[in-house]
Amino acid sequence: MRTSSTRAALDFPGQTGWDFGDYPYALEPLTLPAPPVPVTVAPGSLTGEARDAVDRFLDEARRGFGTTDPVTPDAPSLEQLFWFRWIIGHHVSFAIWRLLADTLAGINAGTGDQDAAAVRLTEYVRAYSGMLLYTGSSTRAIYQRTIRPSMYRQHTKFSGTWAPDYPAVRSLFRGRRPPPVVPAREPELLREIALTNRIHLGVASQLVDQGRSLLQRSVQEGDIGGHRAWGSVFDCYFLTLRGPVTPQEALAQLLRRQRAVAIDLTTNGLHPEAARPHDPVPEELCDPAVSACEKDLIPALVRTAALAAGQSPGAGSGTPAAW
Repeated sequence: MRTSSTRAALDFPGQTGWDFGDYPYALEPLTLPAPPVPVTVAPGSLTGEARDAVDRFLDEARRGFGTTDPVTPDAPSLEQLFWFRWIIGHHVSFAIWRLLADTLAGINAGTGDQDAAAVRLTEYVRAYSGMLLYTGSSTRAIYQRTIRPSMYRQHTKFSGTWAPDYPAVRSLFRGRRPPPVVPAREPELLREIALTNRIHLGVASQLVDQGRSLLQRSVQEGDIGGHRAWGSVFDCYFLTLRGPVTPQEALAQLLRRQRAVAIDLTTNGLHPEAARPHDPVPEELCDPAVSACEKDLIPALVRTAALAAGQSPGAGSGTPAAW
């Protein structure tokens, strides 16, 4: 039987103010079904209440998301913000990976509208790039002092490759074999995948000494895998539960997090003034395409929300391009 707090976490976001967790920058657990159970909402399957909630979310996006309490320069305030971004940014990434996996399955099977599927695939990759920038926005000092040691305490070789939702999309991001999308859509998809990898390298370089080299070496040497407990360790660390949730409940959790992320960014910006002086920016993140991705972070999340709800990416058009 689900508790009232669990039901709240599986519900769609409200209409006004911060309503994620008990207070600004608090956390909620994420519940996803174990792979490969689909999380994509079937066309026409949203209930009236769910459709109304999605419409409210997209309308709020068009009007501009509100603000909440901004962070202050003191260490506890900044640590709370960047810890929130680390956990919730990963939650959004896990959901995006599952949406990507569902889309890839349809493309590989040759079912459905293949052009629309290629658009979804490209948009989901774009949104994931934004989440890499969001989770990696911590200062190096806070990452080294707070975030990295927390992973080391779980396991000395703690790795993102342990994520249960990652194997289905590994080949997409490694570029070993491009998915068989319609030819006209392939160049844009490949550009977005290349941008994701560039951002991943840049964030690693910005947060960790020799981070770029460590990440490249881990890819070259292959993944450490095979122990089923490691996926559970990974889920526990990231407050992720596995259970029988419906695609509609998965969508609700995604929207709850996207709205909280949008309010955070509207309030604090990706690089908060309170965190000045800012760390030097590595060369990978100085690319104009990365800057464009930063500016597109909220709109990309809104387009993802529309697509995940079975609408066109233009349903969220009118979202402010800058914040």
